[in-house]
Amino acid sequence: MRVVVVGHNVRNVAESAKKAGWKVFAVTKFADADLKLYAEVWKVKEFDARFVDEIAEKFNAKVVLTSGCEDLKVKSEVLGVDPKVAEKIVDKLKFYRKLENAGISFPELDPDPPFVIKPIRGGGGLGVRIDSSVPEGYISQRFVEGIPCSVSLLTDGRNAVPVSVNEILSGWKEMNTEGFVYCGNVTPLKLNSEVRRMLIETALDVIELFDVIGSVGVDFVLSDKPYVLEMNPRFQGSLDSVEWSLDLNLFELHVKACEGKVPEVPKPKRFACRAILFSERALRINADLTGNGFFADIPNVGDVVGRGEPVVSILASGNSRGDVLDKVIRRRDLFYHLVRKR
Repeated sequence: MRVVVVGHNVRNVAESAKKAGWKVFAVTKFADADLKLYAEVWKVKEFDARFVDEIAEKFNAKVVLTSGCEDLKVKSEVLGVDPKVAEKIVDKLKFYRKLENAGISFPELDPDPPFVIKPIRGGGGLGVRIDSSVPEGYISQRFVEGIPCSVSLLTDGRNAVPVSVNEILSGWKEMNTEGFVYCGNVTPLKLNSEVRRMLIETALDVIELFDVIGSVGVDFVLSDKPYVLEMNPRFQGSLDSVEWSLDLNLFELHVKACEGKVPEVPKPKRFACRAILFSERALRINADLTGNGFFADIPNVGDVVGRGEPVVSILASGNSRGDVLDKVIRRRDLFYHLVRKR
């Protein structure tokens, strides 16, 4: 069993695939130190479908398309959503038109200013801000105050099951972010049963509009009702927190769903968090942290991480949301202590 994982940041998927027994090859822009524990890595400046196909053919491997490469037009067998389907999802205008035709709520487009602007393509909250004009390549939406959250699901293309409801962390100052910048997840998001049911039902309604398969996710802002923000036709950034919370291997379940077998999913056993730390200033990495279970997406020794760039993911689990966030902050301080040592 061999797989080529393609995307901007693929460590979480590569790790899950390796632990599920797959031989993993990675094509990515970020060759993190710990990624090399799980995959043979090709670091690229730009993604080329022909290059990915060459690797897949050479190693007789299937392809998993992840962040930033959902609609990369590879010819190899894709283990997941077809790139032609994904293209209609990652283009926000096409996506919202589909929701509108189905009567599914999302923050309305083209409201009076000030409004939220976001790139037509892209994710992670990058480029999203409150503004009163719309640059080329952007759309405008009404700003909805609420709780950013997501629903992770598995589908075989006909039937679907919810995996988890997750809190989305964005603009968390403790991670040196602000505004709408994505900086992690907490699983599960504690909600009353009625609100949780409403979120899950809406997420199921959304994925029924598209011919998707495997692990997919729907992002919301939860206000007076759930408003759909976007859909991820791929593994989501919440993969670590979901696996830590539910004690499962998401890649293994993804493969089963792609084979037409929607598995049963256990309930959360604990709270878990993956938080992404951004650099408050230029930071040189002076320690090798590979193998430290507190950290993931680990920079290489000697790397210099620029101000405002993601540095590392911090992982924690515990008995409550507050517990895991406190651990994240303590582990952030430990990270700084370790990597600044000479």
